[in-house]
Amino acid sequence: MARRAKDNGGSVNLFPFLSILICIIGCLTLIIVVINLIAMNKGEGKTPDEVERAREYVALQKEQEEKRKEADKLRQLIEQLIQQNRDILNVRDKLTILKKTLENQEEIDKSREELIAKFNLLRTTNQKLVADEKFLQEEIKKKEEELAKRAEPPKLAALQVRPSGSSGTTRPHFVEISDRGLYIHRSLSEEPAVIPVASLNQNPEFIEFLKLIASQPYNRLIFLVRGSPGAVKTLNEAGGVVAAYNRANGTEIIPGRLPLPGEGKVDLQLFAQFLQP
Repeated sequence: MARRAKDNGGSVNLFPFLSILICIIGCLTLIIVVINLIAMNKGEGKTPDEVERAREYVALQKEQEEKRKEADKLRQLIEQLIQQNRDILNVRDKLTILKKTLENQEEIDKSREELIAKFNLLRTTNQKLVADEKFLQEEIKKKEEELAKRAEPPKLAALQVRPSGSSGTTRPHFVEISDRGLYIHRSLSEEPAVIPVASLNQNPEFIEFLKLIASQPYNRLIFLVRGSPGAVKTLNEAGGVVAAYNRANGTEIIPGRLPLPGEGKVDLQLFAQFLQP
């Protein structure tokens, strides 16, 4: 048998140390593997119910997220609809205001037309009144001149109106017609009432005169017509007013006509019983 070589006195045997180191490394490796297996068993060791609940939880979270997004969209849509409703209400209010404005404008236009018509009527009446005032001023001037000349002997002979075979029950009412107007003779001493041609169809005194004649069947209207073209024109206008009065009131006033051949003053002494003193 071979003999083992003699160990040198200075060498060191390291076997026990390496064995301990390898054992420690092995233990550590085993511990790490066990820990990993435990960790893996924790993830894989869940029951099917737990896994299903986890899936339902994930699905529920996903569904909640989708519903939240849908709710956000619905909220935005509702806000848009509310804004549109506000816009529609504003438009409706504006349309209501516009409609009222148009109605007020129509009333204003109607009132303006009525005011324009009244203004035109007033202007026409004013023009007639101005013409009547001028005519009356001229008549006053003539009367003043006539009064101033009363002391002088008359230059023109009076035109005496004679009866023309009328019935005794007839009551005549005399109206003198000239180129400037009408003269209603009611009295022998007082001056006749003067009615200008311009306001003949609107003169209340002449209308009242026609009403008086129409009140009794025995009253008769007599026109005393001066011999001038202007007097003939005035006669036609007076006849038109009488005809219009007959149509409006259902009367039958038929005026008679007597010519006045001259420019003298009318003498109605033969009809004193029908006239005021």
